[in-house]
Amino acid sequence: MRILAGLVIPEEGKLLLKGKSLSSHSTIHQSAGFFIEGPDFYKNLNARQNLVLLKKIRRDEQSVTDLLRMVGIEYAAKKKVRKFSRGMKQRLGIAQALLGDPSILVLDEPFNGLDPEVKQFLMDLIKKLAAEKNKAILISSHLLSDLEAVADDFVLLSEGQVHAAGSLSEFKNEKHTVSFWFENEPPITLLEETAAGTMANTDPWCWETNLSISETSEVVGKWASCGCIPYEIQRADLLHSKYMEIIK
Repeated sequence: MRILAGLVIPEEGKLLLKGKSLSSHSTIHQSAGFFIEGPDFYKNLNARQNLVLLKKIRRDEQSVTDLLRMVGIEYAAKKKVRKFSRGMKQRLGIAQALLGDPSILVLDEPFNGLDPEVKQFLMDLIKKLAAEKNKAILISSHLLSDLEAVADDFVLLSEGQVHAAGSLSEFKNEKHTVSFWFENEPPITLLEETAAGTMANTDPWCWETNLSISETSEVVGKWASCGCIPYEIQRADLLHSKYMEIIK
């Protein structure tokens, strides 16, 4: 990501955008917006003043008010950035990345240190930008469960090497650990016949097995027809589980 942003010069290899080699970083900056290593602004200027200044550099015709509204901090337009919370700075960082209406967004750790409400807001915004504005969004994050909620495709890296990559929806449909929780002791024979696994806990009762999403629905349907209904079903955090397999 730092290479894409022009912060690091590669010693070897090629930098490609939409299959074409980039001769200079000015090319990618014409079509991409960046949020790298956390936002930084002129702290004694307010949110509007910071964006107006950056807008001149990007030669952007968008309304600053619209940008602030889009990221949910229009109420803080005249508030100095030094008084911003971390979440407000993250939102302002997304706003500056959107200057110039780029077709590509590159976001480095956008969810770090955020409270649940702000994190959910940014997740919803990212999904909206992809779905409604047709933006390609590249996110780097160690918060893998958060990425599961927003990503279409994934790449898992460890020590500079690609260990897994592909469609997240296809990955989710593979077999993964599923835990079924019951208020009372379930009929073990039924569980073993329909979803072979192990009783991981008895207080409360928890049956663990490996199933795909479609298999999980089918199994629950069979159990329900026999009056065996779990009160909770948990699937493992898929990307986190896969990453832990990689680093072992």
